Amino acid sequence: MMRMLLSGHGMVRLLPVLLMTLSLLWATLPHGAAAMPANATGIAPATPAQYAFLRLFQRSEPEPVPAQQSRTRPARPAAPAPLRTDPDAEEAASTRIAVFGDSLATNLGQGLQALMEEEEGAEIAVSVQARGSSGLVRDDFFDWPANLARILADAPDFDIAVLQIGLNDRQALRVDGASAAPLSDPWRAEYGQRIDVIAQAFADAGIPLIWVGLPPMQSSRLSTDLAMINEIVRDRLRRSDVIHVDIWKGFVDENDRYSATGPDLSGQPARLRTSDGIHLTKAGAGKAAHFVDIEIQRLITRPRDEIAVARAAIEAADDATARIAAIDMLIRRSLGELPLAPGLLYTARRDPVGPVMPLTRIDVSAQGILLSGNPPLDPATRIITERVLEEGVSPPPVAGRADDFRWPRSP
Repeated sequence: MMRMLLSGHGMVRLLPVLLMTLSLLWATLPHGAAAMPANATGIAPATPAQYAFLRLFQRSEPEPVPAQQSRTRPARPAAPAPLRTDPDAEEAASTRIAVFGDSLATNLGQGLQALMEEEEGAEIAVSVQARGSSGLVRDDFFDWPANLARILADAPDFDIAVLQIGLNDRQALRVDGASAAPLSDPWRAEYGQRIDVIAQAFADAGIPLIWVGLPPMQSSRLSTDLAMINEIVRDRLRRSDVIHVDIWKGFVDENDRYSATGPDLSGQPARLRTSDGIHLTKAGAGKAAHFVDIEIQRLITRPRDEIAVARAAIEAADDATARIAAIDMLIRRSLGELPLAPGLLYTARRDPVGPVMPLTRIDVSAQGILLSGNPPLDPATRIITERVLEEGVSPPPVAGRADDFRWPRSP
């Protein structure tokens, strides 16, 4: 049938049918087609007869297959929300620690809370009062110096403060009404003054402050800028009593570059950073908290009154010798005892105490021969020893030994 239609005779026979069909369609068209309502495209809709005729010559196509949903890249994790501690646990704790700062401080607070829960008999409560996206630059968003001064003035309910901030400070800063570029000289001076304000507020309140440095980031440019901010903070804190904790080395590889993985507190390899290359995982937060816990244990174990006595001794020293001795005493009392690394067993190694022996005593045997003298040799052994050691003559080979080169071999 198809061959007949495609042949010349078939087309001749089909032509009258096509002409008749076209005439019928023309007859069915209504008069005044221009007045027919048009669709949204401005084209008049086809009549049922026209639609049936067009379907005869329309190419049939398969139904479209619904496309699979495209896999979207997971969104970056949001900054963790501030944590809340149990009020009853805070009242029962002997030492209360407050953690301030940005979203990295929230990670650090999580690590400190987990670390204190693992330590047996540690009556330490950790509260996190961090603010995401905050810093020392955008005081219009959140003014940390002013808020910390207000907290310290209202009888603070903590004994030790921990601060980690600076992640969001790579922004222009207003200095004398003008905008200062990030990390420029005017920017550094103004940023340092804000650090001094916070350090002085804690010094006036008499509360120890532990300022934690920033870790490296996956972005090399961000890491470079944060390293410069760490240097500004470190330089400013040298003039105050604030304790600075550097955690940079705990999150880099052997080439001092950013590493998302590394050893955890137990020495096992673990993932320390989240997928955004900024925040810390649970293992990373625990590792950062361990650096801070060393300073916390020093503050808890050392008696503050002894430190005050040592400082008074420095001020009352009359000569250089007394001043140096007082400074040494202050250093020893300030350091205290270093806490041991968690998970490791330490045993005190002491040599057994033996009898006290005078160095001038001469030990002799029952026959009166010195015990420390050379043992006597028989004549044969003495002759061989003298010839070998003094004259360099090799001893005769022993049958069957490796140095016996005689041939034929002796049995």
